[in-house]
Amino acid sequence: MVSKNTARTGVFTALRVRDYRIYWSTGLVSNIGSAMQGVALDWFVFDLTHSGTAVGWAAGLQFAPVLLFGLWGGVLADRYDRRSLLLWAQSLYAVQAVLLTVAVLSGHAPLWSVYLLSFGLGCVFTVENPARLSFVTELVGPSLIPNAAGLNILSLNAARLIGPAIAGVLLGLIGAGGVFAVNAVSFVAVTLGLLTIRARTPASDAPGVRPADAPEPVKRVRWAGAGVEGLRYVAARPELAAVLALFGAVSTFAVNFPTTLTLFAGRVFDVGSSGLGFMSTALSVGTIAGTLAATRRVSPRVRTVVVGAVLFGVSEAVAALMPSYTTFLILLLPTGFTLMTLNTAVSAFVQSEVSNAMRGRVMAVYTVVSMGGAPLGGPTIGWVSQHAGVRWGLACGAAVAMLAALAVALLLAGRQKSAVLGGRPLPVPQRLRPPLPSPPAPAPAPRPARRRTPTLASPEPLRPEVHPHD
Repeated sequence: MVSKNTARTGVFTALRVRDYRIYWSTGLVSNIGSAMQGVALDWFVFDLTHSGTAVGWAAGLQFAPVLLFGLWGGVLADRYDRRSLLLWAQSLYAVQAVLLTVAVLSGHAPLWSVYLLSFGLGCVFTVENPARLSFVTELVGPSLIPNAAGLNILSLNAARLIGPAIAGVLLGLIGAGGVFAVNAVSFVAVTLGLLTIRARTPASDAPGVRPADAPEPVKRVRWAGAGVEGLRYVAARPELAAVLALFGAVSTFAVNFPTTLTLFAGRVFDVGSSGLGFMSTALSVGTIAGTLAATRRVSPRVRTVVVGAVLFGVSEAVAALMPSYTTFLILLLPTGFTLMTLNTAVSAFVQSEVSNAMRGRVMAVYTVVSMGGAPLGGPTIGWVSQHAGVRWGLACGAAVAMLAALAVALLLAGRQKSAVLGGRPLPVPQRLRPPLPSPPAPAPAPRPARRRTPTLASPEPLRPEVHPHD
């Protein structure tokens, strides 16, 4: 029998569910459009100001709302219908893209307006991301959550690979304003897909999904103190808190590839923008392969997360030591592979460990942890790269990943040992517990033998009657 922790499933199993298939395919179109807009926006700001600092501000303002309001975005996802929130979010995304299109094509796009629209985009994302991550469980049910979580990450990685390539071509043909217009149209596909989805009911053709797997309806939560309830929920579960802390350390200090790859291309290997493009492509190919491999795992464990962080740190550290551009490109493949193995395992583990009533708030914590550290980690790794060298900047991020994984492993091992030594053995899964011995049946009370009275018609010897209980 295959155990739950090591069981495997097909890579695209969740796509057999009708509602999730619609949601994923239309979401892929939208993700590609958003990736195109990101490249076009950076290029437009650079062309407008010729300032790297201005480009950094435009990107940073998209993540600032995650730090400021991220926890309350999860409250909205738990308080209101998630599909309705997603419909509103797609509409606001489209409005932002239309405003950018009009401003750029009309020639009236001052820098402050770009900053304001970037901040507004981040505000919408703060609500949309927890709702989107939580909404998946309403489409596939708990049994397919890990597979669906992996496919969501696959959609994002595929979009990051395809979107910039398309944007590079379209920028030369129709300009930044035209790319913004294409992105605005892409949200129509997502809106139409959401309108055709039967929310909170797993599709009947979902393999292995029973009616009992359907999540409970979202109950409205109170506003008072709801913003920090997600933090309390995570803090009360040591394994969940350890996984999110590890992932936060890795995301903050070890995943700064826009900075490190740019510096490697310009200062270490001197390969220019085309060489940087090949670096991004190699990393993206590795991330897609890692996501495809990770989606086959049905129930990831904490050990999967720890091992994934160690392997990612080792791959990144070895890449930092590569002497030539070619060998550096080759090492970016396992770096991307192990990064997505870790990312997918964390997402699936968190989704599997949280109750539906708290899902939105916990996924908001996940969003803050995975993206909120960018304003801290980027400048830190940039400072190390500036003063100690680019290789040291990449290696320091790798060291943080490995040390954080080691700390989590020691912490959880110590907790397990103290629980056993303290007389509180860890619970054994029901399927591994030996059956309890049945109590012996009480022996029946003996009955006195009855003898027949001899008669003249019965000359044979007297014999005792045989009773069934004798």
